[in-house]
Amino acid sequence: MPTRRRRTSFLLVFGLLTCLLAAMPVTAHARASRSGPGVWTKLATANDASDTIGMLRTGDGKLHLVWLNKEASATSHTFGTATLSLAGAKLSSGTAFSTWDSLEGDPQLVRDGSDFRLVFEGATGSSGCFSTGLVYTATSTNGLTFTLANNTSMSAASAGIGNLAATVESDGTTPVATFAAGRLFHEGTDSCPAGSDGTINNHSGSNVPNNPSIVTDASDGSVWVAWFQTGNTTVGYHVDQILPTELPPVTAPDSTSTFAANNQPHQPVALVARALGGVYMAYCVASSTKPCVHIALWKVGAPASSVMTVPGSATGTAGHVALAAGKAGRISVLWYDVGKNLIHAVRTNTTATAFGVDRTIKPPAHTEAIQDLQGEGTFGRLDVLVNATLTTSGLPSTIQQTQILAGLTLTASPKTFANTAAHTVTFTVKDAGQPESGVKVSCAGLSATDTTNSTGHATLTFPKGFATGQHVCTASGTDYNPGKVTIKVTH
Repeated sequence: MPTRRRRTSFLLVFGLLTCLLAAMPVTAHARASRSGPGVWTKLATANDASDTIGMLRTGDGKLHLVWLNKEASATSHTFGTATLSLAGAKLSSGTAFSTWDSLEGDPQLVRDGSDFRLVFEGATGSSGCFSTGLVYTATSTNGLTFTLANNTSMSAASAGIGNLAATVESDGTTPVATFAAGRLFHEGTDSCPAGSDGTINNHSGSNVPNNPSIVTDASDGSVWVAWFQTGNTTVGYHVDQILPTELPPVTAPDSTSTFAANNQPHQPVALVARALGGVYMAYCVASSTKPCVHIALWKVGAPASSVMTVPGSATGTAGHVALAAGKAGRISVLWYDVGKNLIHAVRTNTTATAFGVDRTIKPPAHTEAIQDLQGEGTFGRLDVLVNATLTTSGLPSTIQQTQILAGLTLTASPKTFANTAAHTVTFTVKDAGQPESGVKVSCAGLSATDTTNSTGHATLTFPKGFATGQHVCTASGTDYNPGKVTIKVTH
């Protein structure tokens, strides 16, 4: 089996999630078990810096992961698995199935009804179906151990191709995979070897597609593939509907330029299916001198005038972009800014038309490079997973996890008043410009608190003679980083 093309720059990975689960409610028990984010947890040592992580959130709030373990030998490969709680705690771990002669480091985890399906590339044995290096599947009831689908494959073409991506159709059981760097796709599973593969309508000539992603639109069940194209012409980000019928490819607005060859993602293209419908892509916009002037968020098919600039991304050193669909139609944009050495996350409102607070965290300790970045935000809290190369002995590639909470904005009216009389201050709490109810508002030095109503308003009365000076007021809500505002009290 040929060796997959290794990506040599900082690598990231898109967040592939099941959009139909995104609107499921969070139970009271799950809320009570959550803990604070911001602490990195090492889950495993990856086999390679370019390896990506397959993941799927289930309706009980658990996050299921699969990755290629560090090889025991050149011909002994296994997939590691883990389950995380909604709070990000590691609950269990396992091994997907017995060792293989070779496995590619891009396993995909999708639904199989109420169970799990692992889609992967590999080869083992000297004869038979699994010796031919195709795209295969395995199923599981717990997401930890898997049973191979014997004499079944998801490709007619020999694999060894890397750049695998997979989704499941709206029926929840039919998998669709794209492979061969985004040149081919296959719907469903067939007896080995599978029937003919479909050919994606990417641009021809000397151009080379790579780093594909694939999603299923929740609104109509259509399946879309996105990729980055290199070559002499049409360099940039592209997307194509492949099912139920295949359409001509579309180029993302402002994704091509004389410097566009350097704005490639070095990761699966950031593509996501919004929980309430619509497919969205995020990517770096290049100029003639910079590979990433800023990050753009585009609803696929919408006019160029609707493309939004992601706040905080215009540093000139942003990249490694990923997307995660969230509850109520929100979308989180993640990226790593190598110049600032910060991981960013910005979440949209429920209509994906405005952005909230740009939240940042430091990468794991001893990080030399972020090679792979991915997010999962189905239930509101954003899980962040990276393949980080460390500066410690041996320069290991490690899979690590933390969480980032979305930020609130808090405003006060009036912000300045005299203490010669009692004053009532109205506070407004918003998430990405939308009023947020059920948020507790408190102020330093004042014992009373209030909770925001359906319009995001809360009121607090400051008594006559209240201490002069500046006082910090805080908005605290479940699954949010607190919002703050400072009021000034004078004589």
